[in-house]
Amino acid sequence: MKPSFPRLALVLSVALTGLAQAHAAAPDDYPSKTIRVVVPYPAGGIADKIAREVSEQLQQRLKQPVVVENRSGAAGNIGFDHVARQPADGYTLLLAPASNLTVQPALFKQLTYDLARDFTPVSLLVQTPQVLLVNPRLPVSTPRELIDYSKKNPGKVNYGISVGAYSHLAGELLKTRTGADFTAIPYQGSAPALNDLLGGQTQFIFNEVITAIPFVKAGTLKPLAVAYKTRAPWLPDVPTTAEAGLPNFEVTSWYGVVVRSGTPAPLVQRLSRELHDIVQTADFKKRYDDIGAFTVGNTPEEFGRFIQTETVKWTAVVKQAGIQPN
Repeated sequence: MKPSFPRLALVLSVALTGLAQAHAAAPDDYPSKTIRVVVPYPAGGIADKIAREVSEQLQQRLKQPVVVENRSGAAGNIGFDHVARQPADGYTLLLAPASNLTVQPALFKQLTYDLARDFTPVSLLVQTPQVLLVNPRLPVSTPRELIDYSKKNPGKVNYGISVGAYSHLAGELLKTRTGADFTAIPYQGSAPALNDLLGGQTQFIFNEVITAIPFVKAGTLKPLAVAYKTRAPWLPDVPTTAEAGLPNFEVTSWYGVVVRSGTPAPLVQRLSRELHDIVQTADFKKRYDDIGAFTVGNTPEEFGRFIQTETVKWTAVVKQAGIQPN
């Protein structure tokens, strides 16, 4: 039987931050062999990019090889299942996107892993706001015009999604709040969804600023609003959702690292410190600031609390939108 929503949040609160339960002694020679960073999505995406750039720096710091493995499929579940079966020894890290750590239990009836039981947070790495993008040929210039257009043209406004991703939930949230007539079209990742938007097969998309900027600069996609509390420094002329008449509508994608539960707490803490220092270096911060993302780096406890807050928020959206688990 699936845990209830309040119970799930409680379990996450306790288990994801319960690092003190990892009583196993940390080996003095850690690391003494290759460390793997599993990415549950294909090569070429933002999750893969972050994993590879972090791994390169981590290898220099730990003086051991750090390799990236892409284990994609089933909306990230294949990669999560793989890591859940690995030893809790600090040699397998999982680069985890936001939705996989928060709403996956509400979107899938039978997961082969348990977020609370199988994973321990290490650090939040990168955050990037979502931006509402439309095909320039669509005769709208604001979110309100998009909503009104959909109501006047029922069944003709489609948006591309990766099922369960925050871009999907953002569209569902906009639909339920405004009564808009939107139809979600599922894709295997953001790249094919963006391609169909560019070609006019779909009409809009929520996408991360980090991947949207090149299309905006080229004029091939038109931004209507950034779903963030302040204007994004990379798109200073684009209003926030609040400025565009959608108060309390904030959607920020993020990526962090988790490990197998039971990993000795000293190893988790060390990895957390290393990752924090990596993403806070001037070079790394500038690299992501240049393309539309904020670098973070925090403690396992802070990351656990952040996951809990996001789980509560977005699981409620899943329920409100009536999204049925697969």
